[in-house]
Amino acid sequence: MQIKDLLKGIEILNVNNSEILLSEVEDISFDNRNLKDNSVFFAYKGTSFDTHNVIDEIIKSGKIKCVVCEKPLEDFPYIIVNDGRKAFSIACANFFGTNDADLLKFAITGTNGKTTVSYIISAILRGAGHKIVRIGTTEYFAVDETYVAENTTPGAYDFHKVVNKGLQKGATALVAEVSSHALNQDRIYGFKFNIGIYTNLSGDHLDYHKNMEDYFAAKKKLFTENYTDLSIINIDCPYGKILKDELKNCVRFSIKEKADFYVEKYNYDVEGIKAEIISAEEKYLIESDLIGEHNLSNILCAIAACEKAGINKSDIENGIKNLKNVPGRLEKFKIKNKYFVVDYAHTDDALGNVLKALNKIKLNKIITVFGCGGDRDKTKRPRMAKVAEKYSDIVIVTSDNPRTENPNQIIDDIAKGFDNKGRVYFEVDRRKAIALSDKLSNSGDIVLIAGKGHEDYQIIGKTKIHFDDREEVKALLRIA
Repeated sequence: MQIKDLLKGIEILNVNNSEILLSEVEDISFDNRNLKDNSVFFAYKGTSFDTHNVIDEIIKSGKIKCVVCEKPLEDFPYIIVNDGRKAFSIACANFFGTNDADLLKFAITGTNGKTTVSYIISAILRGAGHKIVRIGTTEYFAVDETYVAENTTPGAYDFHKVVNKGLQKGATALVAEVSSHALNQDRIYGFKFNIGIYTNLSGDHLDYHKNMEDYFAAKKKLFTENYTDLSIINIDCPYGKILKDELKNCVRFSIKEKADFYVEKYNYDVEGIKAEIISAEEKYLIESDLIGEHNLSNILCAIAACEKAGINKSDIENGIKNLKNVPGRLEKFKIKNKYFVVDYAHTDDALGNVLKALNKIKLNKIITVFGCGGDRDKTKRPRMAKVAEKYSDIVIVTSDNPRTENPNQIIDDIAKGFDNKGRVYFEVDRRKAIALSDKLSNSGDIVLIAGKGHEDYQIIGKTKIHFDDREEVKALLRIA
């Protein structure tokens, strides 16, 4: 690819040798630890490191044809841009040919619900005959191939690489979870989605964002003209109400009031949801194996997005009915007439949503097993304790991913949120905590194991070890 084609759509402020724009290159480099032969290097200030500071070392490698940067260099071809990070994102789209692809593109952002909504939309689209690329928390998926997800939204290079892999396999639709970190860091800058979806906003990632206003500002980026043609907004969320007032082209959905898409009536139990959902165009009769009121909101959201994308009613209804579960999202296991439910809920808002849903369908007690991650937002630890105590009959506090923190200190931080420790057990070993929940439960009880969901590891110190809540529950099932 010629450098001028790689830089299509990027404003060039200065170039010290215009002939360099006609040079052919084979790849893009952006990490000084992984330089590629015959490539253009994009220098920009990352979250923790500015590669402008090591340009001399990069040039000495002999692998770089030129540097795209934000300031002049000496005695080496350079191209100056205003924002290296944004330029890099656009260049990745050009390099992998994703901007010009004939794809139906959905982007989903919000604190909770992103993964579930992405799976519902994917099930609907697949039933309608689409080949899917799905990018999100549980995995990256390109038509028939799965890749490990390091982040909810990968960096620009990997994002467009996965989309390109899907295109090579005939993909016709993209469903992407877009995190606040990705939006704040312009990882997908310049890539336009047909439909942008807002699920909700609650306290999370406040170790990264300064406050809730900063967190909301990052989410709002998705609904600007740089990213999205049509916005689907949850007006049951206070921030959603603010957002829809700021947007010219949006569709509102609600399970609490009449909106562009709303719920006429519904009922649900431990086996699933039945609902009638109304839009200006259709009346949907929904049956789903998913449980809980928050999943009704997720289903409603997916219906709104898919109808507006031109998917027909029968494909929408059948897609929802055919989706049996979402990995680690209220994933159910029945053991000795008890239900064990594994869920990714790792914020107080998400935990509250799950527990409120389970309380409406419980036959007996609810036992909640949870912990909090180390080296992450500490302010939510006592809040999660309060939510667990309010909506559970018994609480077992354990480890999540302690990382470099002392797991006992994390548990102490959580414990500060309890008013009555008489119904609380503390067991730092997560495997033993899950086994304890089995011993404390009886027929008709629901045991919620929260925090890790689909994850199949624990991070202790800086070491990742294999651990999967679902495997632990299945071991109890075998014993039963």
